[in-house]
Parts: sequence; C-alpha cells; structure tokens
Amino acid sequence: MNCKIEFEGERGLLPSPVIISLISFPRKKKYPTCPMCSLVFSKESDLKKHLNEDQWHLYQESKYKDYLKCEECCLFFTSTKGFMQHHGKVHVTKYKYSKCPVCEKKFRNKYAVKFHIKQVHEKSTREKCPKCGKDFYNKYLIPQHLEKCKRLSPEEIELI
Repeated sequence: MNCKIEFEGERGLLPSPVIISLISFPRKKKYPTCPMCSLVFSKESDLKKHLNEDQWHLYQESKYKDYLKCEECCLFFTSTKGFMQHHGKVHVTKYKYSKCPVCEKKFRNKYAVKFHIKQVHEKSTREKCPKCGKDFYNKYLIPQHLEKCKRLSPEEIELI
C-alpha cells in the first residue's frame, strides 16, 4: 500500500510542498530504503528528497560500491567490458581506426572489421533469393525483394 505524505516545515507548509510515496508493505525486493530510518520508498527520487545531500552521497556510495563509475558522466557499470564500451563510444573523440587487411577500408573498431570481412570479402553472410537467385548481403533483405519478385514476370526476373 502506498502512502502519500506532505511534510510540513517548522513554520507551516514549505514554500512548495514535497510529496513522496512510501511503501507500507514492500512486495518487490529492491525498493529504495532509507539507511538512516529504514523508511521504504517507491522511487529513488523520493528517497533523495528525504535525505540531505551528505546522506544521499553516502547512500549512493554504498549502493554502487561494487560498480565501476564513469567519472566524466557519473554512470555506473557492472562490468569492465560495459564501462570500456561506454568510454570508447561516448568519451573518446579520437578514434583509433581499424583497417580491413584486404581493401584497407577504415572502421571504428575491430568487430566492425570482422563483420565487414565476413560480409564483403568472404561472402559468408550472403543469401540467395529463392525465386530469382539474386545474392543479398543478409537474409533480412530478402522479404522486401520477394515482394518485388512477385510483381515481375519471368522475363523481367531474368534481367535482374
């Protein structure tokens, strides 16, 4: 059951009343809980309103102590891989391009180069249209092409 509470200051209502939602009977495991008084809140933003600035920072540090923190934008990551991907995509402005060893085309990362090699040079992702036999880079392009094939006569299909 949720309760809405308006907090009153010492001299009457605060200039803008603060309304927060408390949870009387928590049903899910991880509702934000005040570390000082054990009140359970429905949203973390309500807990932030409840705590003063120092308490909020202590709460954040204890909650995210096992996480990696991006100091540039204050995001938290559960894995080093996730943090590194985020950092490379968001904060690194100068890319170390990877080149295709076959055609020397430049890519932002080695995974894109691997996919390019599979798709363009090895042609391992290619699929053929079952009706006309035309090659496509991948199977996802075929349904759109089949619509076109259905409308064409056999003579027009041979020209494709």
